[in-house]
Amino acid sequence: MRVYAVAVRFDGEEKLSQEAYSSLEAAQRFIESRRPCPQKVREMLYQGSEGREYLIHDLLVRKDGEEKTFWRVCQKYFDDGRVSVSVYSVKAAKKPESTSVEGKTFDEYNDYFDTRQEADEWAENARKA
Repeated sequence: MRVYAVAVRFDGEEKLSQEAYSSLEAAQRFIESRRPCPQKVREMLYQGSEGREYLIHDLLVRKDGEEKTFWRVCQKYFDDGRVSVSVYSVKAAKKPESTSVEGKTFDEYNDYFDTRQEADEWAENARKA
């Protein structure tokens, strides 16, 4: 199920509203009296006359046990100094634990991340090892 929450930014502080809306239209009705900030329309940013900024956040809510995509970085460090790094997507209800295995000619490490960006950064650092 997808829900939308409104964040309010005022005096450098940002707070998420207590309400969650089932549609973008319902969230927008909440801030109807505010005007869009043209430079930030893609982020769904609105500004009130009192100086507060209102942002609509698009949240994907998962039910217990529903699978999510995680990213696994598999690193193999060979005895001859070579390094092999691969990134895979993994579907699971919760993030798997990191693992390590000592092989005959290499050591293998598997680390899991919530986003592809985090996984890619980890993989890039491993390639430089």
